Amino acid sequence: MIYFPGIQQIPDPSVAGVTSSNGLNGQFSNKAITDSQGKLLLVNPVPGKNGTLGLKWVEGPPAVGFNANLIKRVRMTETKEFEFRMDVVNVLNHPNFSVPTPANLSINSTSFGRITTAGGNRRFTIGARLNF
Repeated sequence: MIYFPGIQQIPDPSVAGVTSSNGLNGQFSNKAITDSQGKLLLVNPVPGKNGTLGLKWVEGPPAVGFNANLIKRVRMTETKEFEFRMDVVNVLNHPNFSVPTPANLSINSTSFGRITTAGGNRRFTIGARLNF
């Protein structure tokens, strides 16, 4: 699942002139995010400053869940009954994508804006119980 289609990662413009001839590490890897027209959308803050983007600015995709259970009770005597039960979690077997992690919310990550894991397989639980 891609959160932001059409965005591109580019080297951070504020460090484009950093070279090893300046006595600095030439392998600086901060990135910036641009839209399809090349306008800057997200940039790392300058060193020593905090950015203005708040925490938890992206929420995960909604989870879809439809659960069901079937119960059959058989009365054996006046005070005793036997109960058969089947619980099903995620009856529709709909994949639920995972919530964003710091790895795919960092603009310096190659997986920025992508959620690649899903869960929520259909599960059956069968049980029996004697009530008295």
